[in-house]
Amino acid sequence: MPKRISDVSLHVYVTPEILDRVVAAVRRVVDDHVAHRDLSAWRFTLPVDPDRPAHTLLESQWRQDNPGADPGDRRTYEIALSLVGEQEDLTEADLDALERRLVLRISAADAVPYSIHALFHDSFDLEENHERI
Repeated sequence: MPKRISDVSLHVYVTPEILDRVVAAVRRVVDDHVAHRDLSAWRFTLPVDPDRPAHTLLESQWRQDNPGADPGDRRTYEIALSLVGEQEDLTEADLDALERRLVLRISAADAVPYSIHALFHDSFDLEENHERI
């Protein structure tokens, strides 16, 4: 049976210390979100190149909120999440709720510039669709 895959891309403009707190907050939200469900989830964090639009947008936002301040060692990181499960466990409303909880948690922990984007798609069943050699 096909599975649904939900991908969430969270970009934050932070120092390495704040990134650790944001990642811990994201981990808690995702752990709570998948608890008592048959979902698989994984997360990885990557630095974003300074010439990427996500970095430019978030750095500009930070500079606007902190005129004249030195950004120090802040940079943009992507926290990428993927969730895989049955379609009824990964609905659009479910993904919207996860996004809201992530935003509330990172906003409460540290006031950091962020952007979030989510999408989901259906996979195909590898066992039913594999080629015979």
